[in-house]
Amino acid sequence: MKRFRSPVFCIGLVLTLIGVVMFLSNVRVGDFSFTHFSRNNIGPLLLVLWCIVLTLLIIRQSLLFELLLGAVTLALIVVIILNVHIYVVSTPMIKFLAMLALIFGGAGLMIRDIF
Repeated sequence: MKRFRSPVFCIGLVLTLIGVVMFLSNVRVGDFSFTHFSRNNIGPLLLVLWCIVLTLLIIRQSLLFELLLGAVTLALIVVIILNVHIYVVSTPMIKFLAMLALIFGGAGLMIRDIF
């Protein structure tokens, strides 16, 4: 694991992080709704199911309940991410190209150092 301490990997990581921060500074979250894609209200149902599985896990510890809790938690996170309205703010092309160059250039340096 000494490979990840090399200067090339660290420079690539820093460039990628700078590019991601620049990109995320141009992203705005509009609103949030559990009923974005359809009229089915699945989010609150998953919250109730998560509470039930957590209670069952506390009462009786079992591998099945741990796996079920992980699956329900993952499903809840996916539902929340899919239902958030994300907007990218209009940016000049030169700034957008700089963001892409930093992200992909840094990722390329990291991949080159790993392999």
